[in-house]
Amino acid sequence: MSWVAGYCCGAGTGISCKRQLPWPVLLHREASEVLPNWSAPGDITLRCWYCTIISGPDRIPGDVSRVLTWAVTHSVREVQNEDSVLLFVVAWTITEIIRYSFYTFSLLNHLPYLIKWARYTLFIVLYPMGVTGELLTIYAALPYVQKTGLYSVTLPNKYNFSFDYHTFLILTMVSYIPLFPQLYFHMLRQRKKVLGHVEDYSKVE
Repeated sequence: MSWVAGYCCGAGTGISCKRQLPWPVLLHREASEVLPNWSAPGDITLRCWYCTIISGPDRIPGDVSRVLTWAVTHSVREVQNEDSVLLFVVAWTITEIIRYSFYTFSLLNHLPYLIKWARYTLFIVLYPMGVTGELLTIYAALPYVQKTGLYSVTLPNKYNFSFDYHTFLILTMVSYIPLFPQLYFHMLRQRKKVLGHVEDYSKVE
């Protein structure tokens, strides 16, 4: 909820949500992307690495989300008050609340059906909502990145290396095309696997 609070406090005041966001919250964000990937305490086997890489608003780990958080929203101040930021922040926040509630009750071996249902159902709305906000935010940053040459490296230089961050962001946006549908349909299959038998039983009743 700190993400939403930070944004709302800055709205209308000219103070951006990201500049209000304390470093501990940002560091917690990074930790939340890494720690849940371990299957259990003491178990060093990473699970579903593929889903971790391509995940969107549900897991929010992955390189794309880090690009959005640090290299776009945090770095390009001009986009920090865009409505699209609020869009993905709300999607991320709701998802995190559901996700950690799911983890907590699972560890307690007392998982309410409502939380399990929310975990495998609300993504149907939250994924498109988050992805839309992410893409619009990156798109809004493109003119500023191109104008300032942010993070770009031009030739000549002693390393004989060049990098165009503007093009990189465009490629990042394009990467959503193959990755988002794969994750979305993966989650739909997971939903059917986890909730399907319950819904089928309800129909019989």
